[in-house]
Amino acid sequence: MPFVIGILAHVKWFTDPRAHPTQYGLLLSAPVIAAFALAIGAAGLAYVIQNRVPEPGAIRSLERYAATGPLALRIALGIALIAAAAANWLFVPSLVLDRDPIGLTLRAIEAACGLSLLAGLLTRYAAIVLALLGIVAMVPFSIESILEQVHILGIAVFLFIAGPGQVSLDARRRAARSIEHRKAPAAAVNLLRIAMGFGIAYGALTEKLLDPALAQALLDQSPFLNVLRPLGLSDPVFIWLAGATELVIGVVILSGQITRPVMALGFALFTVTLIVFGIPELIGHLPYYGIMFTLFISPDADSWRVQRALRRAA
Repeated sequence: MPFVIGILAHVKWFTDPRAHPTQYGLLLSAPVIAAFALAIGAAGLAYVIQNRVPEPGAIRSLERYAATGPLALRIALGIALIAAAAANWLFVPSLVLDRDPIGLTLRAIEAACGLSLLAGLLTRYAAIVLALLGIVAMVPFSIESILEQVHILGIAVFLFIAGPGQVSLDARRRAARSIEHRKAPAAAVNLLRIAMGFGIAYGALTEKLLDPALAQALLDQSPFLNVLRPLGLSDPVFIWLAGATELVIGVVILSGQITRPVMALGFALFTVTLIVFGIPELIGHLPYYGIMFTLFISPDADSWRVQRALRRAA
């Protein structure tokens, strides 16, 4: 399990990335191509497992609780946004806001979105504002830094489509209905999963595989993260192994195969990193916890149980 800390560590949250820009030219390098080949192979293996290993009925019955997904996402993201605003971050520790009018405005909008989501009040409007906030934030930060937070956009889109659920102030004002389309629940679940998978895979590239110098800076700062060094594994090899593993996880999530086992594993792995990185890691990962819970109970967007539950939630 300690190896996981090195794999899932968000390097940019604890190391200044400005001195180590992402080297997109490495996309065609042998190590990165090998990592993609490994990820595609893992997705193929996941497909075989998905179609040949039956899931226990008791586990599959969890789909009836899919209606709790909107609430879990609202609570996780709402608390994360409020905490990030209090810490003067935009979403995550790596995006520190300036204490100027622009920074204060972004911080206020972030906190307002968090409060709105927590209460389930004007949820659909908060989701729109949150998506726009990410677009606007590309100016003081960068397109890359916002794309790394695309899972937050996934939550916003899910809530916009599926609604906030019955446990919300919007439900009291009869404004909790989902989009009136038979494919709306499936679209919400699929887009949430795609956003999470892309975000993890993209982070594997920008923080490790396409920027080994950045990852090396973190290892120089915290040498214990390479727990395999006593076994003779050099830092460059460890960085590739960590990036490739993270890329595999992201691609398997994108594939939509064995989603429930991957979410269960991800929950355990993300929790391990809290031991080392503490509160900043918890705040940054809260939205992931909401997504993992939602996809664990409703991994199959085509399931009639999931679609019925989400329609009832609205």
